[in-house]
Amino acid sequence: MAKYQGISTKTLQNGSTAIMVRFKYQSTTYPVKNFTKLFGCTTETQANNKLNEVKVLISNGVDPFSNTPYTLNEIWSKRLETKEKSGEWKNITRDNYTYYYEAHIKKVIGHKKLNKITYEDLEKILMNIADRQGGTKNTLKKLLFPIFEEAIKKGHLQDNIIKKLNTHKIGNDKNIGLRTNEEALSIIKKLYDAIPNYYVHCKAQEEEFKMFLYMVVLTAHRVGEIMQLKKEDIDIEEKKIISPPTITKTKEYYHFPIPQECLEYIENIESGLLFPTIKRGSLYAIFQRLLKLTDIKFYKGKTLSMHDMRRLMLSVMIIDCKIDSRLADACLSHKQTGVIRHYLSFSYKNINKSYKKYWKKVREVEE
Repeated sequence: MAKYQGISTKTLQNGSTAIMVRFKYQSTTYPVKNFTKLFGCTTETQANNKLNEVKVLISNGVDPFSNTPYTLNEIWSKRLETKEKSGEWKNITRDNYTYYYEAHIKKVIGHKKLNKITYEDLEKILMNIADRQGGTKNTLKKLLFPIFEEAIKKGHLQDNIIKKLNTHKIGNDKNIGLRTNEEALSIIKKLYDAIPNYYVHCKAQEEEFKMFLYMVVLTAHRVGEIMQLKKEDIDIEEKKIISPPTITKTKEYYHFPIPQECLEYIENIESGLLFPTIKRGSLYAIFQRLLKLTDIKFYKGKTLSMHDMRRLMLSVMIIDCKIDSRLADACLSHKQTGVIRHYLSFSYKNINKSYKKYWKKVREVEE
C-alpha cells in the first residue's frame, strides 16, 4: 500500500527514479506530475510536503506548475537595463556588477531558468571564489536575492533558494600576519620590483596597467578613488594630486604626492581619466597576476588584495620609517577620531615628507 495517496516512485527508462504525483484538489483532477523534475523531490515524503505547498498556492490563485518564463541571463539583461534607465546603478556600480555576473555567475547558471537553479549550483559558484574576501562572496547573494523575490511575487517560484546562502563576515581576515610570514616592507618591495615585469596581452594598455599598479603600491590610496582621478585633478608643477570631494570617502579635498614613476605618464595625458581602460571588476585578477610575479608565500587559501596595501603602507611608515602613527594614518586620508580631531591637523608638507620617507624605503636595494 502506498505511503501517501497518489504518490509513487517510478523507475524511468534510463534507470533513474522519479517521484510521481497524481491528486485532486478543489474539484479539479490534475494529471500525473513528475515532482522530481518539477521541484527536485527525491523521496515520497518530500513530494508529499511539496504537494501541501502546491495546494496552498492553488488556493491563492497561483499556478504552481508554471515555469519561470526566462533564463537568468535574460532576466539579468532586463534588470540591468532597468537599473541603468532609472539611474539607480551609476556607471561604476553597473560595471562592477556586470563584471561579477559575467565572471562568476553566467557560465554556471546563466543559461538556466530560476526554477532549475539548485543549491548545488550556488555552492559551485562559491567554490570558484573560495579564496575571495567575504564581500565578494556576499555579492552573489546581493545580486540574485531580489531576482528570486520578484519571481515569487509573479507566481513563477514558490521558494527563494538564495535565502539558504550564508552571509560572510567582511574584513575578518585583516591581520596580514595570519596570511603570510613575510614582513610588510618585504612584501611591498617585492610587489614594487615586480611591476616592470608585468605584462598584458594588449600592449597598448601595458603602460597604463603598470602606472596604475605603481599608484596602488606607492600611494596606497583607495582603489575606487584612484580609478576616478582625472588629469584635471593633477597639479603638475607641485607634482601632487588633489582628490575632489566627489570621489573621496571623507567627502573632502585630499592632497597627496605623485610617485616619480608615474609623473611622465600623467604629464602625457591630455584630459580625462588617468586610467580609462581599467575596470573595477578586473582589479582582483590584475593584482593576483602581480602577486604571481613575486615569491611571496602564503598560507593555504590566503592571499592579498589591493586594499591590503593600505595596511602594509601604514605598518611600514610606523615601524620602518618611524613616522608618527597619526601622521601615517593621515597619509591614508583617514579622519582623526575623538577630541583630538578638533585640534590636530597635518599640512601637505607633513604628508609629502612622510611619503618621501616611505618611497625611499621601498626603492632601496637590499645589500
